[in-house]
Parts: sequence; structure tokens; C-alpha cells
Amino acid sequence: MNFTVFRKNRYAVAAPALLQLLFLAGVFAVDMRVGRVVSGDVSARAVVFFLFAATIILSVLTTVRMFRLYEREALFSARLAMADSFNSLAESMRVQNEDFLSHIKEIARFCREGRYQDLAGYLDGVSGQISVLNSVLQVDNPVIGALLKAKATEADVRRVRLDINVSTSLRELGGKVLPVARIIGNLIDNALDAVSSLDEQDRVVGFSARRAGPLLRLEVVNRGLIQATPLERVFESGYTTKGEGHSGLGLHIVKNLAEALLGTVKVSSDEAAGTRFIVTLPG
Repeated sequence: MNFTVFRKNRYAVAAPALLQLLFLAGVFAVDMRVGRVVSGDVSARAVVFFLFAATIILSVLTTVRMFRLYEREALFSARLAMADSFNSLAESMRVQNEDFLSHIKEIARFCREGRYQDLAGYLDGVSGQISVLNSVLQVDNPVIGALLKAKATEADVRRVRLDINVSTSLRELGGKVLPVARIIGNLIDNALDAVSSLDEQDRVVGFSARRAGPLLRLEVVNRGLIQATPLERVFESGYTTKGEGHSGLGLHIVKNLAEALLGTVKVSSDEAAGTRFIVTLPG
């Protein structure tokens, strides 16, 4: 959430209100100067003037108060999201530490037993996991990097291959980083769920981030197939094909966040290419 927008909006509300007050005062002054009015009319017009002025001032104060409440709510949401990111990172580090010790034990066992061909195959698999982590480490935004590392660990636990390709800088996301992180997290979660019941060779999810001119393009693909008709139904609140334990809110939230950032989200799904979500955001 970009707090600068709230500050600018407060001024955008106050400036027109001030102009309205000045205009109203000018009209009243001209009316008093050139009009032929008796004292009773003057009093009546003065009352009307002050009522209008009070209404404008009250509207401004109410609007500013609303912006302050929105700002506090946004800050609270941002802190919750940051706490979730730190929790995910801590869990990721714990799992990675356990995986490291497990790898050492497996390598030692293969060496003791003289199973060098099996050792070579095992190291190839470990090398693939390291390649994924290297892709994550190249992300220059700490929030997005922590999120992707946590998702890579989750994918590994669920025996899903997660391919990550971030070919652009995400450092300048600024106040948009938390909603963007939530969009990425929800899309990857949805893809992991979609492929979890597929055959092992089809349990593959891809995430990419790149620039297309002034736009940021986020893409998540998987080899699952969406059965909804029309496809846009997946963005409806509460719609899910995953059974119990799923709220059907993940993609609905993605769409709302993308539109709040003045972006778009599109989906395509067919047997040949699988399912693809593309989110396009300005800046």
C-alpha cells in the first residue's frame, strides 16, 4: 500500500474545498455589495452561507479522517504480511538446515557402500535444487526473495519442481511490494495445489517476472487443467474445485489486488499448454 497516495489525496480533497469556501464567500460579498437587501435578508443569507461553509468543512474533516483510518488499516495489514514473510523465512531456514544434514548423511552412506553411480544421480538432484535457490538469491527485493525461497521449500516438500525466472529488478516496487508478494504467493499456492495430484513428471510449476516496456509482467504456469466454464469463474469469491479445506478466495484476492494496483489478470487453460496466469501491473 502506497502511503504517499493517502497524503496526496488529503491535499486533493482540501484544496477544492478551500476553493469552494472562497467562491462562496465571494458570491456572498458581491451579493451584499451590489444587491438591495434589507437586514432580515442579510441575516438569512448569512445563515445559509455559514451552513454551506460548515457542511464543506465537515465533509473535508470526515474525508481526511477516513484517509487516516485507511492508512492505519493499510499499515496494520502491511505489518501482518511482513510477519507472515518472516515466519515463512524462518520455517524455510529450518527446513533447509534439516535438508542439508540429510544430504550429508546420504552422501556419506553412498560413499561407505561404494554406490558411486547412485551418488552421482543423487548429486544431480541436489544440484537442481541449488539452481532453484540461486534463482531466488538473484531477486533484489528482500520481501519477494523471502517469499520465493519459502515457496521453493514448500514445493520441494510436496515433491513439485518449481522453476523460478526473475529477469528484472524488483527493487523499486516500494509500497506495492506487499500486495505484489501476495499476488505471487496466491498464484504459486494455487499452482502447487493444481499439480499435487498429477503424475510425478507433470508436477511442475513455473514462475517468471519480467518487464514489458513500462509494465511488470508476472506469470505462473502449471500442467494442470481448469474445468471451469467460463474460465473467469475461478476469480469468483468462494469458487473452488479442490474440495474441503479450500476457501476459494485465493484467485479472487489476486484479481482484486491486481485491479487495485491498476493492473489486469488473465487466465488460459488447455490440455496442450496447461494453465497460465498472467498479471500485468504498471510500474
